[in-house]
Amino acid sequence: MNISKFALLNDLKIIRVLGVDAKTFLQNLLTSDVHKTNTAVGTLSGFCSPKGRLQASFWLTSPTPNEFLLWISSDISFEFSKKLSMYNLRSKVEIQLLDESWKIYGKIHDLDLEQSPEISFRCELPLVQYLDVQYQRTLIASNQLNLDAQAIDNNTNWQLLETISGIPRITNGTKDLFVPQMVNFESVGGVDFKKGCYPGQEIVARSQYLGTIKRRLMIGFMTATLDLGPHLLPGTLIYSFDDPEQEVGVILLSAFDEERQGYFLQIEVMLNFVDKVLMIRNDAFGLLQITEIFNPPYPLLEI
Repeated sequence: MNISKFALLNDLKIIRVLGVDAKTFLQNLLTSDVHKTNTAVGTLSGFCSPKGRLQASFWLTSPTPNEFLLWISSDISFEFSKKLSMYNLRSKVEIQLLDESWKIYGKIHDLDLEQSPEISFRCELPLVQYLDVQYQRTLIASNQLNLDAQAIDNNTNWQLLETISGIPRITNGTKDLFVPQMVNFESVGGVDFKKGCYPGQEIVARSQYLGTIKRRLMIGFMTATLDLGPHLLPGTLIYSFDDPEQEVGVILLSAFDEERQGYFLQIEVMLNFVDKVLMIRNDAFGLLQITEIFNPPYPLLEI
């Protein structure tokens, strides 16, 4: 895996929340405990509807005590920044969606990545293991970092590591579909059950303590020699081969693996169909079978 280049991540943006009330403001809205947010190590967090469904997920960092950065999918960034502004009634908070002059890069590396003057913000992500090697990942944001074209990689490797990490990223195609536990959000640090109230908190807590979750995030694999990327987008439905009309899951993320010549998929799926033959219906290619299903690379949280 190439770890010498930067991947330009056009599918991410940053929402910046500033002000003396920023911590309290976000603490009352997000699923994570904002008081535990690190300066550069990303904390997974989310925002739920009153019905407990994830409307957004993001990595949260805090470069300064009164400043928080939400590293979020581009396709929901504008809508979510507006939603945050709606909640800002009397708080001394400024909410900014950083403009197009800010570029976000992903860097896969095996040693500590040095901070340079051109790097304004960074977000360190959890390690991901691929082919018995653990890779470090760091998000970098800057409006002044000018990289030579040869230093920029396509983001195939970055997408692959993100997908097989089993850490979900909510996009426009999957927003408002899942209670956090349906995509293992609580098991990868996205939910703090001791922090207190936030929108949808009662439903999220009840789902955890009553053990009523019948759907989970799994890792799927699909052998393919054709370019199927445009047909495996977030929100693509998954069906049972035994009952082609039965919707049993949905794709969150997908990425091509050159080593195995196929696509890894993050899928949310009904647990009683995990050992069944699953497929995707496609107008261009017909039925596409998910050939393997793996457990995510971490244990599920037990309370």
